Amino acid sequence: MITSTINSKSTTHHPPKLTGTTKADLKKYFLGTWELYEMLFSSINDSETYYLNPDPLRNPLIFYWGHTAAFYINKLRMAGLIEEGINDRYEQLFAVGVDPDRPENLDKIDLWPTVEEVNAYRDKVYEIVLSVIDQFPDATEIDANSPWWSLMMGLEHDRIHFETSSVLFRQLPQELLTRPEEWIYAPTLGNAQENKLIKVAAGEVTLGKPSDHKIFGWDNEYGTLTKQVPAFLATKNLISNAEYLVFVLTGAYNDEKYWTPEGWQWKNEVNAVHPKFWVKEQDTFLYRTVFENITMPLDWPVEVNAHEAWAYCSWKGEEWRLMSEAEFTLIADEIKKQKGDPAFSGSYNVNFQYGSPNPVGFMDQDNDGDSFNDIYGNVWDWLSDDFYPLPGFRVHPHYQDFSEPFFDEDHSMLLGGAWASTGTGASPYYRLWFRRHFYQHAGFRLAKNG
Repeated sequence: MITSTINSKSTTHHPPKLTGTTKADLKKYFLGTWELYEMLFSSINDSETYYLNPDPLRNPLIFYWGHTAAFYINKLRMAGLIEEGINDRYEQLFAVGVDPDRPENLDKIDLWPTVEEVNAYRDKVYEIVLSVIDQFPDATEIDANSPWWSLMMGLEHDRIHFETSSVLFRQLPQELLTRPEEWIYAPTLGNAQENKLIKVAAGEVTLGKPSDHKIFGWDNEYGTLTKQVPAFLATKNLISNAEYLVFVLTGAYNDEKYWTPEGWQWKNEVNAVHPKFWVKEQDTFLYRTVFENITMPLDWPVEVNAHEAWAYCSWKGEEWRLMSEAEFTLIADEIKKQKGDPAFSGSYNVNFQYGSPNPVGFMDQDNDGDSFNDIYGNVWDWLSDDFYPLPGFRVHPHYQDFSEPFFDEDHSMLLGGAWASTGTGASPYYRLWFRRHFYQHAGFRLAKNG
């Protein structure tokens, strides 16, 4: 295990450019990527914790500890940048993640390697990736047909799992973890500000990442779709814990009439009575961060799954709904013009600026005006769209099952990134998807036709 020296304010999380990149750029980015993941796992107090399933819909943590390392080896071999792997068993065992619809449909593995064995494997992978980077010809142009695309794929995949694994850590008993010193939470300022409605004029948007864009992208980001977006209204801020608390305390959270049939079935199956990261304590709620329970930050955005978001919309009135991808993009394009690309700007709570959400609107300067807050960063925005390919979508041969198996009515889209989204995960083109009952660092805002 590599000792972490990461500092969230000095380690680069900005992705390298595909043109003009040097081996020094790639090495710096790889070291930051690797150390970020190692820092997260360094919080585990006992090796037995690696074999727990914090979420019954996911593998034990030991899988994710080995998975990101094995991914590098498998993809570098596919691209011809290395000739052989390290451990055939590990490179098969740790190759593919899971996405079952129910816990009983998770394929369970009874015998995992020891933590020490996986640590040793990771150390070897670390050295191999560095040796591959040392062979990079400076200023080589990288595109989707280049073998070096597989290296970029490994780097960004590693960063994806920093974010998704941090959600798993939130579901462990807090006594099993110790928060790293480098992990700094955002402040809380008390009750959330009033959440005003903003009217958005009709407009045209073009979805999709240009094929010649300067940074890496996953296959589902590419393609082009132009849409006409009718006028609509949306809340300036993400829905806060304070706002959602009213929904819970009035008993509306437990009223079937506000839920979709699918959502109500999920709620009953798991016996949900409040959002997962709220912790009931006597007559109040605490809030679960990645590592521990703290006093409820009422001004932070609520984090819910899509079913809970839709139920809140229904409670507010039948006209309320989640935003669409096109509506989100219409707003986001304007925000990007004002504040810059979130993958490179320090104006948003992405790229691990904080190790938590922040008060709604905290990163913005226009809290009294008609500009939207937290369109990028803080927490993801659940959307009304099912995950779908853009016209012109093409599977990348080095990762054929990254997106395509999930283009269906069971996976809803999210946009905007969260505090834990780093690298190209913080890009405005990044398109995320999850099952509606699954939890991420994700919230929502209200929208309606206007």
